[in-house]
This record gives sequence, structure tokens and C-alpha cells, in this order.
Amino acid sequence: MFDITYLGGRCFRFIKRYPRTFTIVGFLLIFGIGIWVGREVPFEKIPDYFKSYTDPESSDETKQVLPGIVHRQILDDGVLTNILSVAPDAVDIRPYRALNAGIGTESLPSIARRHKAPIAINGGFFEMQGTFRGESVGALKIDGEWVSEPEQGRGVVGLRTVDGKIETYMDRIVLQHEVVLPNETTLKIDGINRGRLSNELVLYRPHFHSITLTMADGVEVVVRNGEVVDIHDGKGSTRIPADGYILSANGWKRVLLLKHIALGDSVEIREKIIPERVGDNNLWAGFTHIISGGPLLLRNGVISTTEAYKREGFDASFHSFWHPRTAVGKKADGTLLFVTITAAKLGVRRGVTLQQLAKLFVEWGATDAVNLDGGYSSMMIIRNQVVSFKRTQRDRSQSGDKSKPTASEKRPEKNVEPPSSVKKPEKSAKPAASEKKSEKNAKQASPEKQQPQKASPERSARTARGNRRVRPMPTFQGRSISDAILIFPRSAAKSK
Repeated sequence: MFDITYLGGRCFRFIKRYPRTFTIVGFLLIFGIGIWVGREVPFEKIPDYFKSYTDPESSDETKQVLPGIVHRQILDDGVLTNILSVAPDAVDIRPYRALNAGIGTESLPSIARRHKAPIAINGGFFEMQGTFRGESVGALKIDGEWVSEPEQGRGVVGLRTVDGKIETYMDRIVLQHEVVLPNETTLKIDGINRGRLSNELVLYRPHFHSITLTMADGVEVVVRNGEVVDIHDGKGSTRIPADGYILSANGWKRVLLLKHIALGDSVEIREKIIPERVGDNNLWAGFTHIISGGPLLLRNGVISTTEAYKREGFDASFHSFWHPRTAVGKKADGTLLFVTITAAKLGVRRGVTLQQLAKLFVEWGATDAVNLDGGYSSMMIIRNQVVSFKRTQRDRSQSGDKSKPTASEKRPEKNVEPPSSVKKPEKSAKPAASEKKSEKNAKQASPEKQQPQKASPERSARTARGNRRVRPMPTFQGRSISDAILIFPRSAAKSK
């Protein structure tokens, strides 16, 4: 059995016997830790972080942005809360993918500009690194087609339009997704538009990418118009047809798929949504859009517990620490509340815990609420302006805003007489002989100086990647995200 007392005694005797060695080793260890901390911790942000706590400025402003849309902004103790109240009969709401693809990221201002949306907030969680960077982590359904499957029964927001009015439901759901083969054999689909793991069957649709980006350790069945047109075994990265999809499997799922399928067979995809709330199965099947986040904060006015957060896969460091947050809530009359809680100063991480956020939704009159992606992804845009932080003069100058020119920068006006104190040099009819001689000697001594000098090209700056020109940094647009929720006025939605 491991004896901690014995090991501690040996260490103490070693230090006592070799004090110099211990001092050197300890110094090197502390030095190495210091280098690591210096690289990982943004020390320049620490003063801004503490200043945000002592910010004396406070405000509470409410204004109508568009018909049926009211924006309230609260600034208190350096924390900026934006609450957007939206009438369900005045708008059209829908999620959009970054770059209109299954992977890849894009800034929220860019997504809003591409789709000409006056209001936008960030969406759900996503993969932040690797080949599948930008892949949605959690449920995402757009225009009735699944982009990503639900994750661990987490909270979701369902949207649909009924009689010209947005209906919204929030719950935890599980998706039963399976492929039906010709002999009535069914195989469970483990994932949609994501990386394939061991013994999995993954469905790839055209909006994911041009190819599947898979390894050559499985089989990929190409389906067009519900019919198997090709089977690629041991090749990987198959091109996804525009009018079909690909079933990709490895391990024992590959064996079963090859055993029960052949060219020309008819294939059907079957799905069933199982919500946590009993009796709502048929209800969720009719939702046009579904976007996931998590955890579920409120349901029927009851605040979720920390145990419920853990069941959705969120640990204490996520739900019980102060993070910037983005969330969606709903009142009893159907009014929607889109909320961001961030630091007022750009680049500072300030926010609330999930329990505090849930209590705030109760205070604002919500009956249901779901948390979305937060941290540096939290952002709200209203009419092309980011309202989730306060823009200072320094931020404007860094983002490229041009300030008014100073007096010294103004160009002098033409035809302005010089001051009388400055005398103009008098022109003589003929230069003096000594001046002619000096000019002649200067020409003979340095004829190259008389030639017009050519402007030397500027040397391009070098980076660590070699001789490469340094490109200017774009203006601040926030962290790139995978999906967003865009809000359009009803008249604009009809014109789209």
C-alpha cells in the first residue's frame, strides 16, 4: 500500500541532505511554471477586470427598436444586461448556419449582414478546434431538416409559425433516428454531419460539406432520391450528392450495413422526437426550426436544480461560476425574451451564474427559458450595432472609426499670403560667377545626385511563417460562431 508518510519522510531527508540541489530544482520548477502562466494568463486584462467591478456608471434605458420589439439595457457594477422583448405576431425568427455549411465558423455581424437581419444573437454550442471546427454540438434543425442531432437530452428551443404567429416551446428532447433497409432491418443513426467514431453510423447531407471528410476505415453508401446508387468500401471522403445523402459506418455497423444493403435498394430515414414533457411527441414533430443550448433554466415557472444541470452534462465550473451568458425565455402570452449578460468593457469576462440567470427570467415574467452558448460568443446586434458591450473612444479608434482632423492635420488653404514677417528671397537677373562655378563643380563631382531618385520599394514585414506580407487586422467582430438566431420584422420576412 502506498505510504504517504514514508514518502514525505524521504523527501524531507533528501532536502536536508542536498539543500543546493533542492534549491536549483525548485527554482527551475518555479521558473517553468512562471513561463507557462505568462503565456496562458492574459495579465493585461486583469486591471480591466477589477476596474469593471468599481465602475460607478449605471443606467437603465428602454426603447422601441421596431414595431413589437422593445430593447432594454441595464448597466450596473460593470455588467451589461440586454433584454429584447419580441411580440410573436410581429416578427419571423429562424436560425442560420455560419457560411451556410455544416462546418466552419463566422462572426455574428457577418451572418447578420449576409441575411440582412436587423436583429441577431449567437446560437448554440459548437466544436472549437480540429477538422470539424464549427460543427454544432447539440440539436439544430433548419427548415425541417436536421443539421445536428440533440446532445445528452439537453434543453432546446422549438420554433414554428401558426396563423402568422411564432409558437415557441422549450424542453429537453431525445431523437430516435434510424435507417430502414429493404428487408425491414433498421439501423440506428448515431450522428448527423459530424466526425464518425468507432462502431457508428453517421448521416451526411449536402449542407455539411462537399465531401464527408472521413477516414478509409469504413463503408459509405451513396443514396439519391431514396435509392442506393453507389457503395464505397475502405475509401473514405466520398462526395456528397446534391440530391441525396451518404450513410457512413465503421466497425460492426459497417458489417451490418454491407450485409443488408445492395445497389438499387430503396432506403428510408425514419425519425421520432421524444420530449421530456409527457404527451408532446406529436407536437415536436411539427417544428420547423429547433436550436439547442443547455441547460434548461425554467419550465412552467419552476427553476431547474443543479442536479438537472449535471444530468444535461454541465459541471459546477459552468453553471455555478460567473460567465457571460446568452439565453432565450418565453412569457405566458408567447412574448419572447432574448437576453445577453456580459461585461460592459470589451474583452472582460463578467456575467452571472445559471441560478442567478433563472431568477432574473422569473423576475422578468418568463415561464420557460433555455441557456445558449456564452463566454466570448455572447453577442447581440441591433441594426448593425453590437449592443452587448459599451463602445469607448478607444474601441472606436481601434475599430477604424475616423475621428475629426485636428488643426495641424487640416490641409492649408490655397492662395494664402505668407505672413509679412517672412521675407521672400529676391530674384537676381543673373547668377553670380562664384555660384555658377560651384554648381559646375557639384555636377562634375556627383553626377548621380542630379538624376531623379526612384522611390525604393518598402520591405515587406516577415512573420514566423516566412517571407509573407502582414495583412491588416480586421475590425472587432467578436468570436466566430457556428450558428445564430436572426429576427426579421414581419413585413421584411414576407419580402424575403
